[in-house]
Amino acid sequence: MVLQRVRLALHIIGTFLTFFALAYLVPLLTAFYYGEDWRGFLYSLLATLTVGLALQFGLRTDRAIERPDGFIIVAFTWLLIPLFGTLPYMLPPVGLSFVNALFEAMSGFTTTGATILEVVEELPRSAVLWRSLTQWLGGMGVIAIFIAILPRLAVGGSQLFDREFPDPLPEKLRPRFRSTARVLWSIYAGFTAAQIALLYFLARLPLFDSICVSFSTMPTGGFTPHTESIGFYGNPVAEWIIMGFMFLAGTRFIVHYHLLRGNPRVLKGEEFRLYVIILAAAIGLLILAQGLSSYREGFFQAISIMTTTGFVTTDFAQWSSGARMLLLALMFIGACGGSTGGGMKVMRALTLIKQAGGMMTKAISPKAVVPLKLDHRPVPEAIVRDIISFVFLYILIAVLASIALGFLGLGLEEATSAVAASLGNVGPGLGGVGPASNYAWLPGAAKVILILLMWVGRLEFFAVFMIFFPRVWKA
Repeated sequence: MVLQRVRLALHIIGTFLTFFALAYLVPLLTAFYYGEDWRGFLYSLLATLTVGLALQFGLRTDRAIERPDGFIIVAFTWLLIPLFGTLPYMLPPVGLSFVNALFEAMSGFTTTGATILEVVEELPRSAVLWRSLTQWLGGMGVIAIFIAILPRLAVGGSQLFDREFPDPLPEKLRPRFRSTARVLWSIYAGFTAAQIALLYFLARLPLFDSICVSFSTMPTGGFTPHTESIGFYGNPVAEWIIMGFMFLAGTRFIVHYHLLRGNPRVLKGEEFRLYVIILAAAIGLLILAQGLSSYREGFFQAISIMTTTGFVTTDFAQWSSGARMLLLALMFIGACGGSTGGGMKVMRALTLIKQAGGMMTKAISPKAVVPLKLDHRPVPEAIVRDIISFVFLYILIAVLASIALGFLGLGLEEATSAVAASLGNVGPGLGGVGPASNYAWLPGAAKVILILLMWVGRLEFFAVFMIFFPRVWKA
């Protein structure tokens, strides 16, 4: 059984790598257009395609994808695709070390946005576009797009979709997961195209910059063509456009689906209302802490950090202690469930608040029956237990990883914020890993820890942890 699972996993991953290799055509053609060194992308394409074809056809199998296979395939796909994505960074003209290249690739595909690059402008334009493209592919999920286009995954695709696009309260848009994946990718691509048009025609950003920024906004990624991030442009119109799309990206995509179908009642959902309330409160507190003159920075950074996008317009690491602590809290809370944002998710916070309220009611009236409901629908106890387990693991891993980074020489502020930014796929932290700095100065061991945190944070733990559970392989 173990060998059969390994064979199926490698066969499916090989199929993914074969199609993923086509993504290198975008930066390859860009390099041709700008007269840059294109060999690195060609070699990356050939290497990925060769390995993908060897696995796809050398380990062909007709066995159906079962639930345990979903954990294995998703976990290793999200490890191998960033691993192959390091090649353009290691090869000329970029020439990064393996650890730094893997850090940048994992940060891209997991939409974290943390970087080891000290001067982004030193990269060729093709490499800058590749950084943003990795985030765009990773935002909605590299596997989700394969589910949408590959007939092989019409059966068993749900086992992969659920693991890659975890949602505290899963809800399908269509009876078939393949149709759901297509709808989600259509909305995602449509918003991206709309943002490119608005940034180019309305905000007057260069077309190349409009594409790169938009490719990083909808996946809540954070990579930009400039070291100073969005602050480089000093363009209020661009900032408000980006804020709007960051807000949309942090909203559950099912809300977008229903709105586009003419159903505004979804805006009354409890999760969406709490999302808006937390954002409004955070914006108000940041403006009060920094002064009314900094209202634009308060708006931008609150939305950017809570949606885990990580764009910056100012060095918020220099803000007051209260403002920095508030931003750190937003890193942990994160965006809505079923969005491209990271963090623990608003839905989990809402569920725990309601669970705590129910426990206090039962403490006063032990015989009372207090069902937990969200949007007037009862939440199964199994889901509540899953949420409690997830939050416990999230906090436990954050504490242990912060301690480990502390022993590697990082200060309390750097260690805590670097863990929160990596685990929640946010990007910039505080102090030495803040907006005005980067992660290049960290020791190699610290970078490896953060790479692992990005990986497990993007898949929300269980898809990764289950591969170390022997029963998954033998079931």
